[in-house]
Amino acid sequence: MKEDDLFLPNEGDPLDGPPASPKDRKPRATPGRAEPFVKVPRWWMAAACKATDNHKALVCVELLYVAWKAKSLTFPLPNARLEKLGVHRETKRRALRDLERAGLIRVERRSNKTAVVTVLLL
Repeated sequence: MKEDDLFLPNEGDPLDGPPASPKDRKPRATPGRAEPFVKVPRWWMAAACKATDNHKALVCVELLYVAWKAKSLTFPLPNARLEKLGVHRETKRRALRDLERAGLIRVERRSNKTAVVTVLLL
């Protein structure tokens, strides 16, 4: 394998998206081997999103972080949490709407209360 190869042989590009269902996933060649992922400091993502004026991407990263921190795929996502990162509540609303339409999350919207998000396909 060349040093600049990013993907394992016969694995495909992980950016192509998740398989249609867990049943469609290929068995792993090595037991216990995790799927490829990127580990990035939150401060770096916040800076990159501000520099590229793409705050919706920061909402995506924060969703994954909160799910990991809560040790649950279902959790509340208050506006104040994202405002600390420079994300306006309307940007949060649009990002959640887009992710829900894509089938990546489910959002329980409650009148005058924090939205409860469930991350799907993890």
